[in-house]
Amino acid sequence: MSGDDPATLLSYDDAIAVLTRLVEVARLRGETPGAPIVLLGGTALASWRIRAYSRDVDVYMPHVSAEAVEIVERELRGRYGVGFRLDVTSGENVWGQILVRDIASSPVVGAIEGLEVRALGLEDLFLLKLAAGRARDLADLELIAPRTGADALVARWNQLVKWHGDRHAILGFADGLVLQIRTLYAIDPLSTIARLDLTAGQRELLVDTYGGKDPG
Repeated sequence: MSGDDPATLLSYDDAIAVLTRLVEVARLRGETPGAPIVLLGGTALASWRIRAYSRDVDVYMPHVSAEAVEIVERELRGRYGVGFRLDVTSGENVWGQILVRDIASSPVVGAIEGLEVRALGLEDLFLLKLAAGRARDLADLELIAPRTGADALVARWNQLVKWHGDRHAILGFADGLVLQIRTLYAIDPLSTIARLDLTAGQRELLVDTYGGKDPG
């Protein structure tokens, strides 16, 4: 865990306890915190048993107020420490410039207070971490890779790229995927490039990068 003390971090069970309390507080305030509830980031990785702990509770919940979140965050700092964060996102752009428009259809991993709890899918986690490009996110790709595969990643990339908010970043996003698939699955870059939904110009640039002839 990169030198973190697990005692200061949060397990999946901790995250579920936090979200249960958030739903309770929201209801006490007269709110109706319904679906979807979708775990993100390190919390999602913990739900998939890819990592044992996360640094905070990261969740997509569009139907809960900022006031309820603040109350729970302040209350639970006594249990989890002053650095505890409850990071609730209400928009579909859960990471950077990419919208996950079908986030409400993410896989179900549990339930709290009569509400389904979902977690961002493995392919989404891989691709959003790839797009973020931070060292700690890129390190997670090696952990996620055995739980998915190149075919699933390419198929999901072809969907997510349609929802990318920065068209100038798509070439780099594609290049990153090609490189990771070569590294993690030993698949020829030109084979991957041929399957990506790219413009002719983008495809040509990628093919040139990897020293081959246009496979399309």
